[in-house]
Amino acid sequence: MHYTLFEEHFTSVHFAKGDYITRAGDVEHNLYYIEEGIVRYFYYNPESDKETTVDFTFAGEFCLSYASYVQQTPSLVNMQALEEITAYKISREELEQLLTHPDYLKVKVEILEKLLIEKMQKEAQLLTQSPEENYRYLLEKEPRLLQCVPLKYIASYIGITPQALSRIRNRIVHSL
Repeated sequence: MHYTLFEEHFTSVHFAKGDYITRAGDVEHNLYYIEEGIVRYFYYNPESDKETTVDFTFAGEFCLSYASYVQQTPSLVNMQALEEITAYKISREELEQLLTHPDYLKVKVEILEKLLIEKMQKEAQLLTQSPEENYRYLLEKEPRLLQCVPLKYIASYIGITPQALSRIRNRIVHSL
């Protein structure tokens, strides 16, 4: 991302490990660019007291509760810092003002296209592969995720229990 864009329009923010960037029920008013750290997106079901991890954002990526941001409705997803976060934020109002300029509108379209393609690819991967295939994919393509994210969140992300993930990991280690 162009550095002067950040200097002129974004504000530097920090989140401690465990802080919520956006909580379910809050309306998203900002777009964040993560400079350092990892953000976890998850849903929480109070009836079962279960969290379901659905995505992660790493350094060099944008993050927000998109539906809440666009519709200005309460977020359904929680966004939490898995480690200390250094980020830049821009308010919805300021971003909309920026987007009146054609060059910035082009950047928005490129970002949205990239996010949509990534989301569709992740969904297809998680829904069409077995949990073991998904874990092997993460080992090969997303090693940082496995190095930095607690296993309970990875298990939730690929739709299995931590115990099932442990069995998969043991099978993979013993097959090497």
